[in-house]
Amino acid sequence: MNKGKEQISLLAMLMTEKGITHVVVSPGSRNAPVIIILSQYEQLNLVSIADERSAGFYALGIALTSGRPVALVCTSGSASLNYAPAIAEAYYQKVPLLVITADRPEEWIDQGDGQTIRQEGIFANYIRKSYQLPVSAAMPDQQWYTERLINEAIDRCLYPAAGPVHINLPLTEPLYNIAEQPSQPTVRNIRMAACETVVSEAELSRLTTRWNNAGRKMILTGQLPQNLPLQSALDQLAQNDSVIVLTETTSNLYNPAYIGCIDRVIDGMDESATAEFRPDILLTFGGAVVSKKIKSLIRKMKPAEHWHTGDDPDEFYLDTYQSLTLTIPVKAEVFAGQLAANSVNNPGSYRRLWHDRSSIRKQLHNRYTASIQYSDFQVYDVLFNHIPVNTWVHLSNSTPVRYAQLFDHKPGFLTAANRGTSGIDGCVSTAAGAASVSAEPVTVISGDIGFLYDSNALWNQQLDVRFRIVLINNGGGNIFRILEGPADFPAMEPYIETVHPYSAEGLVSAFGLNYFRATDKQSLLAVLDDFYDYSRQKAALLEIFTPNIESAKVLKDYFKFLNA
Repeated sequence: MNKGKEQISLLAMLMTEKGITHVVVSPGSRNAPVIIILSQYEQLNLVSIADERSAGFYALGIALTSGRPVALVCTSGSASLNYAPAIAEAYYQKVPLLVITADRPEEWIDQGDGQTIRQEGIFANYIRKSYQLPVSAAMPDQQWYTERLINEAIDRCLYPAAGPVHINLPLTEPLYNIAEQPSQPTVRNIRMAACETVVSEAELSRLTTRWNNAGRKMILTGQLPQNLPLQSALDQLAQNDSVIVLTETTSNLYNPAYIGCIDRVIDGMDESATAEFRPDILLTFGGAVVSKKIKSLIRKMKPAEHWHTGDDPDEFYLDTYQSLTLTIPVKAEVFAGQLAANSVNNPGSYRRLWHDRSSIRKQLHNRYTASIQYSDFQVYDVLFNHIPVNTWVHLSNSTPVRYAQLFDHKPGFLTAANRGTSGIDGCVSTAAGAASVSAEPVTVISGDIGFLYDSNALWNQQLDVRFRIVLINNGGGNIFRILEGPADFPAMEPYIETVHPYSAEGLVSAFGLNYFRATDKQSLLAVLDDFYDYSRQKAALLEIFTPNIESAKVLKDYFKFLNA
């Protein structure tokens, strides 16, 4: 092994043995030895992204799509702090990242040395676990200890629940005493046995008896990757007359028997309707729910029982709806499968009650959509009817992910969004990372502020030729014209809305992407075929200019129309 760099060689070998294939690196001096040694292993695919904040989200997108841990490597000092937004998102969205930060030896911390901050445990509040590797792994006991730490760190990216893990790597000088050929140390790969937890027969009997006897059952799904076993179990449960399944675009679950446009259906429910639609049992699983309306409504409903299932210990007491009565610590697809196998139909009107309201609201939605003027709402209607099927659609925060919940889900789409922390930073970078490994083309829909905030996502030589960015430019943070409150204050335009005159055309030209633009419905419809022509062999951006004040009014009038 490389003298003084043994721990890097051990790290590289164990990464390859445990199935890590993608490494996103950012150039630097202190981490250069790590990059050099990792690049000597052909099993590791290295991608260089200069901006650490964008690099973190790019890695997030790869891991989100592949379901496998992705490594990040940066230099010492403030570079590591730029990973923080992506790490927080990965933690709350349960995405496996192996975050490797190069550092100076401990004795040089707080001694006035350059590019040095306190890095050990730097991500403490939003990391599965942090590890500090020893400065040397030359002696047998040091190698044993280093191997044990690395084994645990990589496995913790996936068990007991997926998420980011931090390895801080102090390196001594000289930094570049590295052999030209990679060493192949013998390492001890401590394997993790594949296990599956199920609900015990006795407990399952009690739960299914309670479930089968209840006349009104609601299943509410949060953000999830595509999960075919879960889909199959829910399809079976959704046929029960006493069961309603509520999903969102980010749930990646589709069936005409589900209620997919939650806000469209529940908006304007009065007190009597709240009592009529209240479930006896609420069953939840998955990550964040976009709809603020459903969270507020269920808190008012106060179901008699709320069961939450999931295998992440950090969420065993997740009480979003202030009604939690039972935690089921198994994977959602496992419990749903057990429940479906033992469920019997309970005749009643609960499912029909929801679908009748949904049908009426869909008719009103179609009438309203056919009559409105050019606006954000009309643009989303066009987009969701013209984006090619079999596409990954990434929805940026804040307005794109909200608008998407108002339009019918379509089979053939897979949907992703940074809803772990719901920040606007990194949405385009995440989609770019996803596009680099996805078998399907990727389209990201972003607002102007989110795009400008993450414009370094274009500073990337690896952008997939099928990667498409739809930028809706209404000249500012239009979400604040939609939310109740901000628009009522004089500080709205100068300080909150972030009004701006900018177009993305110059940025797109500088970074070498194809650029398209639309200013009304006709020009939007006219440009979409060219925009989605993948034979052009370049990533592309479509900038759609929309009116800000009118767009906010159209959306507010939409809900008034539903309730008129």
